[in-house]
Amino acid sequence: MAEEAAASVVFVDASALVALADRDDATHEAAVFAYHDLVRSAFRFFTTDLALAEAHALVLAALGPDLARSWLAHCNIRVLPITPADLEEGRRAIEEGHAPADARLSDAVHLAVLDRLGVTDVFAVDRGFLGMLG
Repeated sequence: MAEEAAASVVFVDASALVALADRDDATHEAAVFAYHDLVRSAFRFFTTDLALAEAHALVLAALGPDLARSWLAHCNIRVLPITPADLEEGRRAIEEGHAPADARLSDAVHLAVLDRLGVTDVFAVDRGFLGMLG
């Protein structure tokens, strides 16, 4: 993945996945615009197993089981697993105060994944997560 980072790879956060799927989401239009812009710029997309699971739970709650099932079946994105080290680094960042006090563990874990892979481009609409990027 480190080599791919140089080839325009972008991490897709659960917030962007949900915003793209839910037309009633306040950030839907901005997410669709950003998605098309990233496609035109030849970015390759990936997410993590953690973000995919989180997005599915949110789509399920917002749109119901039938649409969540269909969304999952059609969600064609490369999914990389988080590692135990990613989880531990994210946990440590929160426990030791290196992350904002209200940071979610999944966001801290995703920062660890980005660091591990050397990826700097992120597609997200979650202000909390975006704020953690610095």
